[in-house]
Amino acid sequence: MSLILWSHPYSGYGQKAATALYELGLPFELKLVDGDAERMAGFAEVSPFAKMPVLIDTDAGRTIIESSIVIEYLDRLAGGGRLIPNDPDEALEARFMDRVLDTYVGGNMNRIVFNRLGRAGTPNPTAIELDEKELETAWDMIEARLADGRTWGAGETFTLADCCAAPLVTYARRLVPFGDRPRLRAWHGRLLARPSFVRALEDAAPFGDLMPADPPQD
Repeated sequence: MSLILWSHPYSGYGQKAATALYELGLPFELKLVDGDAERMAGFAEVSPFAKMPVLIDTDAGRTIIESSIVIEYLDRLAGGGRLIPNDPDEALEARFMDRVLDTYVGGNMNRIVFNRLGRAGTPNPTAIELDEKELETAWDMIEARLADGRTWGAGETFTLADCCAAPLVTYARRLVPFGDRPRLRAWHGRLLARPSFVRALEDAAPFGDLMPADPPQD
């Protein structure tokens, strides 16, 4: 086995990378860091910032961090042009949507969760409210971007943008509902049905529901 993916059962960014691996059909070993002391020590050796995911290509002797870069590497490994389109304008759109999702959906979601769990001390209601408002803005921006009728996040093919969106949108929706955004809702429905993301969710299922928010009701 040449590819090893280090992640946590409910790391959105880890599931982003796992979705890409399943989408590309690349065999890999999934190492989930779930509190086991020995595995935590092994993870600390490969991740300089203790962030997930980490991809190790043992055949090439390479260790790669940052989920978007991991996916670019995997796409190239699989022959290129699938998750990062060959067309430069389409590739730019995929990367743009990926950055919006990473920064304004995933970033705000993580801060809200950390606050709710008291990871940074006593929860700060003002900070939570600001992050929730910015997440609402992200929903609005994505809804408007989807107005051109595209099937997936960056066009008519499943790309980096969708690998990113599948887990991050799924978890962030539990914190800030979609509301009246039908295009966002429809896209998310397609993401939930994508076999590659279904498999990524199945990897996490045995560990239970770790999200400090109820499933969405909207």
